[in-house]
Amino acid sequence: MSKTKIYISFLIVLTFNACSLIQRNSPKAEIQPLPPHLKRAEMQFQKGEKMFSEGDIQAAKYHFDRTINILLDSDSKNPLIKTKLKSYIDKISEIELYYLHCIEPDNLEKHETFLQEVISSPLFVPSEREILEVKQKLDQKKPKHTIPLIVNSNVVSFLHAFQTVRSRDIQRALNRSVEYIDTFKNIFKSYELPEELIYIPIIESGFRYNALSRARARGMWQFMASTARMFDLRVDWIVDERLDPFKSAIAAAKYFKCLYEEYGDWFLALACYNGGTRRVNRAISQLKTRDFFGIARTRYLRRETRNYVPAFLASVIIAQSPTEYGFFFPESSSRWAHTKIVNIPSPADLQAVAKISGIALETIKDLNPDLIREFTPFDRKFHALRVPLNLDENLLKNIPRLPPEKEYFVGWYRVKKGDSLYKIARKFGTSVRKIKKTNKLRSNLIKPGKRLLIPR
Repeated sequence: MSKTKIYISFLIVLTFNACSLIQRNSPKAEIQPLPPHLKRAEMQFQKGEKMFSEGDIQAAKYHFDRTINILLDSDSKNPLIKTKLKSYIDKISEIELYYLHCIEPDNLEKHETFLQEVISSPLFVPSEREILEVKQKLDQKKPKHTIPLIVNSNVVSFLHAFQTVRSRDIQRALNRSVEYIDTFKNIFKSYELPEELIYIPIIESGFRYNALSRARARGMWQFMASTARMFDLRVDWIVDERLDPFKSAIAAAKYFKCLYEEYGDWFLALACYNGGTRRVNRAISQLKTRDFFGIARTRYLRRETRNYVPAFLASVIIAQSPTEYGFFFPESSSRWAHTKIVNIPSPADLQAVAKISGIALETIKDLNPDLIREFTPFDRKFHALRVPLNLDENLLKNIPRLPPEKEYFVGWYRVKKGDSLYKIARKFGTSVRKIKKTNKLRSNLIKPGKRLLIPR
């Protein structure tokens, strides 16, 4: 067991042994049977503790989430459930804080915490006084907002979480945002949309252009492939424009404009952006209301969607007044300002582009994240490539085109049991190196069922 696991285990045992000691020394009270919801929640919490002490962070996260969800889904008016909910939230938050403090800051992003998604569930139950303080602070500023900055328990809960257990995530998102924020402002302004929407990537992706969700949503703006295509983004085996931060920002602006025109309410539009229109429409139809916060008190929306709007509002509050909440925007110019778009012959091999232009291949791929292979599309005579501003465009006018797709590739092959890259390469008269390069494989390990593109 690592030192981190031993330290965390020691803190957990110490904390809960102390609680047990206090209980043993307290006067005996009449034991009341626990409601079924509390029994189930306690069972899940104990499983989470066990998994955490054994170092299984994923399993611990699952059981801790189940603990909170069981109580939140309870319809019981028993005040004991509310008390227990706050108690569990405090304990889980404390354990997560220990965990975050034990991880090396440079390796933090490589670790999965209990609450993998920043909006999975609020971590705190703020007091009326804390809510009032946030309201007063915003009232003093009297900011102008197209999207109303509602301040309630959930918003303040996320505000608190972002300042504590999620502070590193939020600050890193703000660090990345300076590369894109000015361009995003211009894009959303051109579509006559509220400026506050440019901060969506704080909670969607942490401003990572290559973010990938469990549901296979990709990019800074987290589009599913089907939705991306609806808003003119190309998604295929060569190009995935969801990964281009600016093209996907334009698609997000179009999507938000459509949602607002349909619902006439920004909170409902945000809920639809996160969870889709079907659930929102069903909730409106069944409850006969268009009040998002009223709908959010029911079970018609998924918990993630119910949390999405208050988490977004908390991120806007921080982004518009970062220093007041312990954050900052770094002072740096955007590298994208020092680039330009040039048309090159297509299909072209990016290695040939790198060799002729003198630009490193990694730089070309970094500036063009939507190109998921090392060549440009076969169905275009020219491709718009982003390159450094000081590059002589004439160097790229005579880039040799690749042969037609049918001459460049044999086709797709589905790996069978007993296959190896060497056997597949021999079968199709190519090399292991070419197969790995074309399919972006880091090792020779392949599993049955995987589809490989076979180059000639």
